[in-house]
Order: sequence, then structure tokens, then C-alpha cells
Amino acid sequence: METALHFAGQGYRVFAGARKPEMVANRPNIVPVKLDVDQDESVRACVAEVLNQAEAIDVLVNNAGVGLAGAVEMVPLKNVREMFETNFFGAVRMMQAVLPSMRERRSGTIVNVTSMMGRVTLGCHGFYSATKFALAAVSESLAVEIKPFGVKVAIIEPGVILTPIWNKAEALMPEGHPYGQAMGRLFRLFGAQMEGGTRPDVVARAIYDAVSEGAIKLRYPVGVDAEVIAAARDRMTAAEWAALLTEVDEESFVSKAEEAFGVDLYNPPSLNARRNAG
Repeated sequence: METALHFAGQGYRVFAGARKPEMVANRPNIVPVKLDVDQDESVRACVAEVLNQAEAIDVLVNNAGVGLAGAVEMVPLKNVREMFETNFFGAVRMMQAVLPSMRERRSGTIVNVTSMMGRVTLGCHGFYSATKFALAAVSESLAVEIKPFGVKVAIIEPGVILTPIWNKAEALMPEGHPYGQAMGRLFRLFGAQMEGGTRPDVVARAIYDAVSEGAIKLRYPVGVDAEVIAAARDRMTAAEWAALLTEVDEESFVSKAEEAFGVDLYNPPSLNARRNAG
């Protein structure tokens, strides 16, 4: 929503695809379009309608996503498949639908919103990370394939963003499960970064800026937490990362995490709130 509004405010004619397009009706420069990225025919019909009205698509922003948390052992494969259908295959459907016209025009930008979880892994968030790692990998490959045709690719990697996705999570772990440490640390991180956390308009501006500058960086972490976590992970080996996250003593874990990240991520307020407070 914020991305559609921001681009529209900058003079773009925005076709806002959504399962409930009435949510963006009656907005200047915004044309609501019915779209379910999980369905082949819906994607084909949506893109055909946009091309019929606008004749060209300059920018595609893939942002549809669902989330879940849970241990690898315990998340039902049905839920995993459904998440991949939206987070990964939905984006691929959209790319395959718009790429022919962009390639023929030798112009366009594809923006895929992944997550900081497309750069790092945390316990009990493996399947969500898998969808985002997969989309990031395809995005990097696409950037190589499509550059000779003048089409650009940007990967947007938000951290903890205050959107309704946090109210849609399912309870997938049974009571008394044995993965309390990993699950607890995952939600401790998320909870700390939600207190005074990053608003969606920050991501909207990052997407617009990436498009405006020609997607020169390919990967764009968004939010102070995402920037800090991505930088720390890039400095560490996989073994060092795993050793940090599995430190047994909680107090020692928080201390070592602060040393690794350079800031305290596990206690509120959020890094965003601290930055805004100066």
C-alpha cells in the first residue's frame, strides 16, 4: 500500500494488484487491479489488462508475502508449500508474465521484496528464510540474464517492519515443544525491534530510490536492524553464526550478540527508535 501511494505521489500511474483491490480504490494515479499471485490465470489476466491499458510496464514490484515460524521438525509441509506458492512462485509468475514485454522494449525494472531473512538464518525461521533465499537467488540470476536487454533488478531486504503480517501468523508449534530456546530468541529479536520500529513508508521510499538510481546495488537492506544484521553476518563464517545463536546461557548470548552486531538487538527500544532519538 505505502509503495503504491509513494510511486503515485511521484507521478507514476500505479496499477495496484491485490486480492482485494477495493482497498486502494479512489486514490490519485492508482488503478486497482484484481490479482492473486498464487493463480496462473489471475496473473495472466492482470498483466494483460495492465498492458492493454498502459501499453508498457516500467516497474514491477513483487511484494506479496506470508510468514510462519516453527522448527523444521514440526511445521506441516502443507504450510511450507503454501508459503512457497506465494513468496516464491507468486513472484516468479509475475516476472515471467512481464519479462517478455520488458525485454522487447529493452527497458524496465523488477523489484523483488525479500527480507533480511533472505540474507541470514535464525532458528525456527528456516522455511520463511528458504522462500526468501530462493527469491534472492533467482533475482541475482535474473539480473545476469536480463542486463543485456536493458532491464534492471533490485532486491529489497526489509528488517522488522510494522505491517499487518505480524497479526496473521499461525500457531504451528505444539505446547511444550522442545525448541523453546530458538523460538524464544526469534520472538525476542522481533519483539525488541517492533517497539518504535520501522514504518512501511521507509520501505516504500527505499524501493522508489532503488528504481530511480537504476538498481545499481542489486541488494538493498532496509531498516537499521536489517543493515546491522546483514553486515554482521557478512563478517562471520556459518560456523561462527551458528555458535553465536546456540550459546546456552541467555545473558551470555545477549552479550555476545551485542559484541557481534555492535548494538543490542535483543532489548527494546528498537534500533529505529534509538536512531530517531539521536
